[in-house]
Amino acid sequence: MNLRNGLIAAALLSTAALTVACGSSTAGTAAAPTNATVSNAAVTSAPTTSSQPSTSSSTSRPTTPIEDTPVDDPSPVVIVVEPDALDATTAIWLQNSCTDIGTLFGALFAVPTLDESAPVEDYRLAYRDYYASLSDTLTEMSGRMAVLAPPTIEGGQALHDGYLTYLITLAGITGGGAIAIDEAPADTASISAIVDQINVEIEALGQSDLGLADFQGDEIQALIEQVPACESLSAS
Repeated sequence: MNLRNGLIAAALLSTAALTVACGSSTAGTAAAPTNATVSNAAVTSAPTTSSQPSTSSSTSRPTTPIEDTPVDDPSPVVIVVEPDALDATTAIWLQNSCTDIGTLFGALFAVPTLDESAPVEDYRLAYRDYYASLSDTLTEMSGRMAVLAPPTIEGGQALHDGYLTYLITLAGITGGGAIAIDEAPADTASISAIVDQINVEIEALGQSDLGLADFQGDEIQALIEQVPACESLSAS
């Protein structure tokens, strides 16, 4: 069993809602396909009004009209859509979220390198402290999020509540895991079984419907790109 890879996979699941939203393509600019063309309006020439030169015949010939011909322009059409203005409430919410996610990444990927061949108490201490630290980080994040007003976008309250629920639940899973590891029998297999269970619970949480899909909405994506603290996440 490769615990390190399993934990990293669980870590990715636990932050999938934000990393997918911020890693999306630039919002606000749409380009037509390269083979798109613009047809100019048909141009109709006015009938010729100048007189014809005199001939031996007294009857003048009628003027032949020029037929309308559409003209194709191979240049692509680019439509620029200005992003919505970023208000202070939403800016603070996003700034806090992106800053905390950066901190969470540090805690998530500080995965112990010990395997089951290590002394059992070293193994226990490494994983207990890992999950305890992760739980503390998530608890602090949820505390900061709880005092913020929700973003002023459509569905902003639901997004705020869902994200807060997610952080609190994840803090409970990892904190409970740390306690279970501390109380486990003195063998590495028992501790590894608890780690496996923590991963299962984190994966189930990542698949639950807490409204976090709204992080992928076009509106919030355009706003995220205006927040400096989110730049590093958008580039990842």
